[in-house]
Amino acid sequence: MSQETTIPAIEMSAADRSTEKLNDFSDRLPPMLVKELRQGLRAKTFVGVFLGLQLFLGIVMLFATTASGLDGAGEAVSRIIFLFFSLAVLVVQPLRAINALHSEIKSTTLDMMVLTRLNARRIVAGKWASIVGQTLLLFVSIVPYLILRYFFGGMNLFAELLALGSICAFSACLTAFNIGLSSNAAIIVRGIVPMIVAVILFSFLMAMLTEFDDFLEFFSLADPDAMALYWGLFIGSIYLAWITFGLGVSAIAPAAENHSSLNRLITLVMMAIAAVIMHLAHADEVIIPFIIGAVAFPGLLASLTEPNQLLPRVTLPFIRRGIIGKLCGVFLYPCWFSGVCFSALLCVFLLALGGVFTAYMPMYRFGEEEFTVLCSLTGSALFPALFLAFFQKRIQNRLGIYLAILIASFALMLALMAVAESTNADASMWLFVWLPPAQLYLIDNAGTSDTAVLIASIVFTGLYLGILLIHAWSKYKQIRQVEQEAEETYLTPAESSPEPS
Repeated sequence: MSQETTIPAIEMSAADRSTEKLNDFSDRLPPMLVKELRQGLRAKTFVGVFLGLQLFLGIVMLFATTASGLDGAGEAVSRIIFLFFSLAVLVVQPLRAINALHSEIKSTTLDMMVLTRLNARRIVAGKWASIVGQTLLLFVSIVPYLILRYFFGGMNLFAELLALGSICAFSACLTAFNIGLSSNAAIIVRGIVPMIVAVILFSFLMAMLTEFDDFLEFFSLADPDAMALYWGLFIGSIYLAWITFGLGVSAIAPAAENHSSLNRLITLVMMAIAAVIMHLAHADEVIIPFIIGAVAFPGLLASLTEPNQLLPRVTLPFIRRGIIGKLCGVFLYPCWFSGVCFSALLCVFLLALGGVFTAYMPMYRFGEEEFTVLCSLTGSALFPALFLAFFQKRIQNRLGIYLAILIASFALMLALMAVAESTNADASMWLFVWLPPAQLYLIDNAGTSDTAVLIASIVFTGLYLGILLIHAWSKYKQIRQVEQEAEETYLTPAESSPEPS
């Protein structure tokens, strides 16, 4: 006769349950964040950076403790902490994001994520938050060294803490920048551009090591100009990160989602904020149009590289507001037609602002040379869009082609400039006056009339803008058909017809 065996139930004690909770992430955290953190914390790159930073700082502190009686030991410790922490969070950590979205797109795993309740913004935000969380972990890990550094004396507590916090915030913005670009298939966008930024930051960090006193003096914010520059850079970094982050979201989002309208409105708001900050800081009026143009460029870049696709559901919030809504849609619809109209609005505003400064405000020292540079830079931003306009059906990666043509135009200008200077044939550069970057060389040439270069710059910039607008308005009939389809499909008769007077 067989004997039945029973397995006793295993009851977990309160201590075991608490240990289990500590060993895993909380269910309240976003699932995408948990997934990325589990992978990121086990990555060899993060483990290597974390252990290497701790080992090196530990050795530095050991030697610094033995030399604590020497003058300047505390400052030397601060230099080393800032240098290696900055290298870890400004160079290594953001570069880990350059393949974040492309790997998911290439392996087609995003399709499974989209089938869940996760939308495109939450997917991208989860990847961003994972890397930023690891960056904050690196920051927390150096806190004991900062406490020990305090006892060496001579520490500017406010400036150093603000500098470390600002480095973490800039690292978060740079991570968002790289994650947004990682959605692009072109290596020039998701690989070369982040590497160029990393090299520039590395050079800045090396310079910071030699000018550490000036670096800390800036973060003390004792000077109103330094405070205005700090907040300008801080807000500008957040704005650039938001725009590029939106590029990543748009790349994996369904076509029925509209992420472009908000970005364009934010661009307008940021241009206004930049003008207010420069006015309050009493900045040199000569740089005002150029700073506003720099703020407008990310929005212009995103608008000129929009795909020429518009779904009826996207137009619904606009057409419900009648004629005013449709007029706003001309500049805010998420398609190439509206992107060109929005970009034209920004360019006309910048050129009008430069023209007013040149003609009616001579006290601002904004003369013909400055206006020519502004026109040339505006034309340089419009020039690559011509290729996107005429080869729309053949170009898949619009952002990659745009950046490639933009970089190639400046590279061609440098090559022509080298040939002209080596052969003493500066006048031959007029054959390439149609290339906007070449106008920058002509305006700096002593043998060239500033007025002639200014006229050429205005003519070609206006020509490129006119060609883009004509080509864009040839697509307006398609926009009207999409709006009519939306009215017939989604609106009730009461909404689609005006009320009787």
